[in-house]
Amino acid sequence: MSTQPVASERSGEPHRPFALVLAGGGARGFAHVGVLRALEAQGLYPGAIVGVSMGAITAVTYGLRQDWYQALLEVDIREFPGPVRRPAGEKVTLSERLRGMAAYAGALHHVVFGWGIGVPALGAGKTALRTLMRGHTLEETRIPVLVSTTDLLSGERHVLRAGDAAEAAYASAALAGVVPPVAQDGRLLADGVYADIAPIDVARALEFPIVIAVDAGQDLVTADVRTGYQAILRATEICHLRHADQRFAAADFVLRPDFRRSIDTLDFGARRECVAAGARAVRRRRAALADLLASPISPASGLASSETIS
Repeated sequence: MSTQPVASERSGEPHRPFALVLAGGGARGFAHVGVLRALEAQGLYPGAIVGVSMGAITAVTYGLRQDWYQALLEVDIREFPGPVRRPAGEKVTLSERLRGMAAYAGALHHVVFGWGIGVPALGAGKTALRTLMRGHTLEETRIPVLVSTTDLLSGERHVLRAGDAAEAAYASAALAGVVPPVAQDGRLLADGVYADIAPIDVARALEFPIVIAVDAGQDLVTADVRTGYQAILRATEICHLRHADQRFAAADFVLRPDFRRSIDTLDFGARRECVAAGARAVRRRRAALADLLASPISPASGLASSETIS
């Protein structure tokens, strides 16, 4: 890849080339849409994108469509699974508690005896992805777009840079317990977050002088931990956040959208709120971005060996 300064498509002003890593986050991943929109508004265009989970869906759509912003905002989410609300037990009526218990029991049944709570809406989800990608392949993107997944059989990260774009995006976002993984070439591909929430080294291997990452995660919120089940959930959340800290530390610059409330992974109804958070993250750090992209930086290193690429 070229590391020469590139000119903005709008302003014509050069800036140092950079690769962008768009991480996971479920519904919060719509913040990536706002980040890309705000970067373009400043005349900053990534030379390549590595996407994970919702970041992969955003990256592939961006790479394939000139109308990517509107297409992502208008994607049909009506049949997407929503957050599963566990019965709260406090300040709720008996009927509300019973409805919550029924919904939770139904979700548990789908997870234990099937592939997950999103299976009833699987057809709608795949249709939405095919509509976004228009039958194109990863090779057809206008800039290099790499999609990171997890092979559930080997436990390794598996990076896709070729093949059907909709299938690649689906595989990278196939959240365990929600939708089925993708069987491909002896692998079982699922959400890329499990193996690597922020594959910075994949972006470095593209030999861009700067790697910028977008972290759509949320900080730990205050919570009661009074049962074994609550302890398991809390411990898993802590492991995920500490893993994220280590991976994002390898980037040259990290944008962290500031969500003004806690947003559930499956709360796709909050997508516009998340887009706005992403745009604010760029505007808040525009001066630091301008300095970074005008300054020289050391060349990149290579790919890690514990993965496969196709």
